[in-house]
Amino acid sequence: MNEVLAKNLSLLKEYQPETYLKLDRYIKGEYVPKDNSVEKILLARQDDLIINILVKCSDKDFLLCDHENPINEAYAWIDKYIDPSNKADIVFGMGLAFHLEVLLTSFPNKKVIVIEPNINLFYQIACIRNLEPVIKKAEIIVDEDLDVILERINSLFWDTEKGGIQVQPLEVYGEMFPEMWDKLRDSFIKLANNFTVDIATRRKFGELWVHNNIKNLNKICEASNAGVLVGKFKGIPGILVSAGPSLEKNIHLLKGLEDKCVIMAAGTAVRIMEDFGLAPHFMVGIDAGAKEGEIHSNVKNKDIYFIYSNQVSTYSVDGYKGPKFVMNYPIDMYTAGFFEYVGIKSDFFLSGPSVANTCFDILFKMGCDPIIIIGQDMAFTYGSMYAGEVPGTVVDGAGEAKRRGYVLAKDIYGNEVYTTRPFLAMRNWFEGYFEKVRDKTTIINATEGGLNISYARNETLEAALKSCNLSESGIKDHIRSLHEEGKFADTVASKIEEYRAYVQREIRRLEQLSKRQLETAEDLKRDVYHPSKSRSRFIKAVNSINEMSDRVLQSPIYNSLLKNLVEIDFYIIKAEVDRLVKILTKYDDIKNVYVNAILSQNQKLNASLGKIKKFFDESDVTA
Repeated sequence: MNEVLAKNLSLLKEYQPETYLKLDRYIKGEYVPKDNSVEKILLARQDDLIINILVKCSDKDFLLCDHENPINEAYAWIDKYIDPSNKADIVFGMGLAFHLEVLLTSFPNKKVIVIEPNINLFYQIACIRNLEPVIKKAEIIVDEDLDVILERINSLFWDTEKGGIQVQPLEVYGEMFPEMWDKLRDSFIKLANNFTVDIATRRKFGELWVHNNIKNLNKICEASNAGVLVGKFKGIPGILVSAGPSLEKNIHLLKGLEDKCVIMAAGTAVRIMEDFGLAPHFMVGIDAGAKEGEIHSNVKNKDIYFIYSNQVSTYSVDGYKGPKFVMNYPIDMYTAGFFEYVGIKSDFFLSGPSVANTCFDILFKMGCDPIIIIGQDMAFTYGSMYAGEVPGTVVDGAGEAKRRGYVLAKDIYGNEVYTTRPFLAMRNWFEGYFEKVRDKTTIINATEGGLNISYARNETLEAALKSCNLSESGIKDHIRSLHEEGKFADTVASKIEEYRAYVQREIRRLEQLSKRQLETAEDLKRDVYHPSKSRSRFIKAVNSINEMSDRVLQSPIYNSLLKNLVEIDFYIIKAEVDRLVKILTKYDDIKNVYVNAILSQNQKLNASLGKIKKFFDESDVTA
């Protein structure tokens, strides 16, 4: 082993242990690379000095840097790509690390993540280039799946450090690994958009979700466990009906298919289907607002099976008198906690920006193949939002669209159409999901309008149905039988009371914890624990406050109830503390910032605990 590699391995072992273990396994011949797109790697020498690396990909040769003047090239890269105001830079490509050394030296406070797509190349770089500055100051991700990279990037959005996040390539890497770079760049854009939509949604509905979770759990004895549907419709075509404007083109083709394929209506689509004299097998509801309750309460056909999550509007659950399935759902961790408490097995169905996203996950997990999507415009086709609306109902002219913040996009035919960020988040979710399951089921977008969805085949509904096996499958009887099979046991009602008592005990424990934290914070405020009097007592007091905060986050009801009420506010409070303590120097100023943050955090916690207690009281009265 050469001296340069030995030093890099030693540094990796100390500063980047996961990357070290991966490279060590590679050297020992125990690691199977994920990326094999590099065909040849050659070291470029000048006399006895290695000055560059030549890489062959797709029958093309690439040099990692300008060996005449790599430093000037690195500074030019900084000028072209780096925004000094960003808090984090994700760099696609290690190269010979000149650009990274300049980046880390010029902006020492930035968080830098280096994504090196090929471990063979990384090994050769580590053999000839001293990577000490990069290994010590940056985070290196080598030969990793896109999902893992995106998960790491997503965590940066919750980092309270002020500033933006940017993804940029070392240009030669964009040329050597174009497909990988395009996927990373596009996925990052989608991730950022989805994060923004998710925060806005939780801000708007978080409290209502908790209210509905608590009240609707009392009603699950009237429903069946949606988990019994998983894998029970293998090979049967499934049709996901959404309410977009293009639905009017082909909804009539659903007549006569009631026993030949599984038909599922997302949200408002059930109302439009009834207007056309049609009924799906399933309607699905997840939205918490009262308007959702009006949709389901007004459904005339009481033979439709209603699949819902407990954060759905209580009016939906109370108002619809037909058969129901309740699903385990990631947003509703209160019900998931109850299932775990009682020992009820029920797989999660995935959440997404829209109920249509969840519908697709249900159909896929049911085993449907193919899955055909109709009415999924995700855009204002004809200037409307729903089938049956007059053209121009929502968007009538570019000036109005711009004023409302709508986004101009292209539909599947290449025509301009307006959409929104929430619609784009829905499309992003579909594309990420479709990419993962496209080899397991056929996905056909038969919307005949709206935004294109990658990894789905665009086709008319008429053509899609002709390609399906539409034999009589006894679907109605099969669903009826599964509904009977999935009914919750009679003992569930008493278990709900046990679970409620358990949660209420935990609320009382957190209230006591909050009270002790406030008392300690008040003592800090009055300088009872001033560091000049006793530094050890001061440190002990600060640590006790932090420990109590950690115990709140570790509470068994934090994820199930508190998170949707406090997480965003806790994040904002922490961000402000992090910002201020970096610019303040006097102890009293820093102390006031810290104490005020604890007081604000406690105020939010106690207010949220009070709301949860109120929701329990209301559900006792109305149960």
